[in-house]
Amino acid sequence: MKFEDRAVAFIDVLGFKALVAGAVQNHEQLNQLSGLIDLLSSAVPMLDSSVDSTVAAHLIPKHIYISDCIILSAPHTDTDRPSYDGLSIVVMRAIQLSHYFLNAGYLIRGGISVGKVWRTNSNIVGPAYQEAYLLEHNGNEPIIVLSESAATRWRGGSRMCLQSDGKVFVNGLFDYYIPNNNQHGEIERAYGRYADLADQKLEEGLPQSAQSKWSWFKEFLQSEAPEGLKWAQA
Repeated sequence: MKFEDRAVAFIDVLGFKALVAGAVQNHEQLNQLSGLIDLLSSAVPMLDSSVDSTVAAHLIPKHIYISDCIILSAPHTDTDRPSYDGLSIVVMRAIQLSHYFLNAGYLIRGGISVGKVWRTNSNIVGPAYQEAYLLEHNGNEPIIVLSESAATRWRGGSRMCLQSDGKVFVNGLFDYYIPNNNQHGEIERAYGRYADLADQKLEEGLPQSAQSKWSWFKEFLQSEAPEGLKWAQA
């Protein structure tokens, strides 16, 4: 058993508990749950398949999928590649997952930490994992929060992470990682889809906890949306 220095993300898909409870007696919710489980199991392998073949396999974030959670980890640094930064890679993957699940109709929440962990293909143990888990567990807004150690280590220089109310968190709407963003108008279309999704969720009569998360997301979406789309929604 050997501990390594790694960046770790614990990511939870919101709404899973209620969906499981409803799926026991409701066939439509059972189908929805089955679809979500397929998404959870295929999300990271799908993203991994698009990684350039020149990237060393040990630098691609490893993942464990358990129930409604995805756990990611990547080495802090690499001696052969001085520019490599595992925290940035894990943040990037978290943004990709945010877009991935938004396109399927779900919000995610989580925590990212850096520090010592021991991992295998099916298990992960260590203080960095525990800290990432607690950040998600104690969170409220649908965001992925960086621990104090990760926030200190974050190099900044882009809008991949933002800061508000004393928290540094992943910008899950960062448009560089919207799928097919090189196609003309795709960024605006994606934000439009997200806005329609938020409106739909807010009209469904969700429990207060879920309602507050979608309300928060809608305000955040408006703050990050392209200028033209902001004006259109005003």
